[in-house]
Formats: sequence, structure tokens, C-alpha cells
Amino acid sequence: MLSLFFSILLTRFSWAIDMPYLDRAKIRLAIARGSQEHGEIIVKNPGPEARAMRLYLEDWFYAPGGDGAKSFIPAGTASRSSSSWVSFSPGEFTVPPNSEQRVSYQVKVPEDNNLVGGYYAVLFFESRVGELARQEQEAGAGLNLVIRVGALFYIEVKGTVSRAAVIENLALRKESSPNRLLVEADCRNTGNVDITAGGTFHIIDQKGVVYARSEFNTVYTFPGDSVKLNASWNTWKNPIPKGRYDIVLTIDLGKALSEAGLGRGPMVTKEAEIEVGDMGEILKAGALK
Repeated sequence: MLSLFFSILLTRFSWAIDMPYLDRAKIRLAIARGSQEHGEIIVKNPGPEARAMRLYLEDWFYAPGGDGAKSFIPAGTASRSSSSWVSFSPGEFTVPPNSEQRVSYQVKVPEDNNLVGGYYAVLFFESRVGELARQEQEAGAGLNLVIRVGALFYIEVKGTVSRAAVIENLALRKESSPNRLLVEADCRNTGNVDITAGGTFHIIDQKGVVYARSEFNTVYTFPGDSVKLNASWNTWKNPIPKGRYDIVLTIDLGKALSEAGLGRGPMVTKEAEIEVGDMGEILKAGALK
């Protein structure tokens, strides 16, 4: 019997499943050493069948590339694991059709002066989809489908957080097909917590006239990660004349905080000089400062 996770089979079988879901997919907490907090997660079953579920913890981190994709590994193996800090109850239950189940959790940060910054865990809610498994068996596929949904824990040790990044290695190039200007820079997380970053660039002449403006992609990092910020500008509709300009990058390092309703994070502003040629090509791009 072949067992496959929901993350692999969603696109193929989503038509056949009324998926259970959580009222909270992200739990962001700031807790002092030696202190604890508790709360609730509600798992909802919108389908016509009961769902038996079991709960367990794992560690997680952002996969390379910075697009927010996540990798999951056994609890207690990541360098910034907080899975041993999290307890929950109940560990197994059945959610009746069109109903919900409340799960209590508690997070206790150890009294350890070496703990600084952010630590992470995920609480998975796993269920075997028996009806779909039977359908697949009847069709001869022999599949045993297991689905899981997770609540991500972001735990910051209060009073020890450094949310910082270095923006460097500016690169600009003009492409003819499609006709656009590409702007790229490295974002390196030099702090001790996760950072969700994004922002804008402006190209401005010496009189303060803005000739180009666009938004960077949103990137997701753990401490020590380095990812690419990318943006583009349509030069076919909005050509940049020959000349010298300043490019200003404004990067918001606190997007995760604002999304969670926890205020705003630090902003980083970087500038460089660029020179544009007759055909809109970038003849020179100085270093960010």
C-alpha cells in the first residue's frame, strides 16, 4: 500500500476532499526566558464525514530560494528548534462532520541565557482520508492518502531580538524581449530572527524627477540566509532617457510583523548611481551605499 502526503496529491484529488483547516496557520509569540504562554487552535471539518486526527511536532525552515517554501524535519534536529518548548492537548481526536475541535497549546521558554532571537516549530494535524483511499483501491490504484495541515510557531525570546539585514550586490540589466529593466540585489539576514522582506526601487534624476518605480518580490529568510530581491520596469511604455540617475532601494524588514498585527519593523534605504545609454542600456551601476 502506497502512502502519499496531501502536499503531493492536492492538485489531483482536491475535487474529492472536503479539507479540514485551522483557524490559525501562524502563531507568533514573544516570550521571556523562563516564561510561558498558552492559547488555542481550532481545527474545522467542513465535510460530511468524521475526521480522525493525530497531532505531532516537527521542525521547519525556509527552503533555499527565499520564496517562502518550507522544509520539514524531525523535531529537535534544527539549530533553532523550539519543538521541545511546545506542548498540546489532546493529541488524538475525531472531528464530527461539519464540526470543529479546540486544541490547547502551551509554549514554555527555558531559563537559558544562551537563548537569543527566534526559534521555530510546526504542529501538524494529520488525518487519513479513508473514503478517497477506498475509491482509489476500487479503481486499482491502491493508494492510502494521508493529509496534514500545520500551525507554524515563530517564537522570539523577548528582549534578545536583532532584526537586521544587509542589502548588497546591486545589478541592473536591460532586456529586449520583453523590453524591460531588471533590478536585482542580495538580501542577507544578519540578525537572529526570521525576516520577511520586500520593498521598492526608484530611479530619480538630479532634479528629483522619478523615471521608474517598481516593487521587489517578497523574500523569506532565517538567520544567515541570503536571497535575491528582484524587480522589473517596463521600458517599452516608460523608457528612461540617456543620462545619470540615482537608484534608491527601500526595503522593509518587518513585513512579517505587520502581517501579524505586531507593529512595523526596521526599514533599510540604499542608494547608488547609475548611467543609462542611448538605447536604455545600463552603462554603469555603482555600489550601494
